[in-house]
Amino acid sequence: MAQELQGLLERIQEEGVKKADGEKERIISEAKAEAAKILNNAKTEAANITKKAEDDATALEARAKAAIQQASRDIILTLKDDLKKRLEKIIKTSLAETMTADFMGKIILAMVKDQKPSLELCVSAQDADKMAQLCQSGIAADLKKNPEISIGNDFSAGLKIGFEGDDVFFDFTDDALADLICSFIGPRLAALLEPGKDK
Repeated sequence: MAQELQGLLERIQEEGVKKADGEKERIISEAKAEAAKILNNAKTEAANITKKAEDDATALEARAKAAIQQASRDIILTLKDDLKKRLEKIIKTSLAETMTADFMGKIILAMVKDQKPSLELCVSAQDADKMAQLCQSGIAADLKKNPEISIGNDFSAGLKIGFEGDDVFFDFTDDALADLICSFIGPRLAALLEPGKDK
């Protein structure tokens, strides 16, 4: 009987150990599966974070480039505008110095050549007296009669020449000549500021 009891106890113990070993294996297997799942989730999340960081960095770089390009365009436009204003100022100053009464007399004579027409002149207030003197003395012989001189308040140097009875005036004012010169020089000057253009 003691022997049977001993066998029963051994068998119960053996079954208990097997059951415990089985439970242990199940717990270890579940733990490994859970660890693998956590590791995969962590890798996926790390990959997502890395991708988002790369995308954010790319977007930031694109925005920075766009902002730099826009700032560059703005600077070039401002510089072009400033250069145009300076060019106009320099040209107008040079024209004011060049358009003396004598020089304007040469323009008048070049316009009339051998025709001796009756002229209408429009000059700035500061040149009116000098032009009147020039017309009475210097160029009077080349004209049919002394030109009718009026004062133009919309320009500061130069003159407008019209033929009597004609509504068309030839414009040699500082404004007209500055526009003409700037329209010729301005685009060439502006082209020098264009990125990528050969200098």
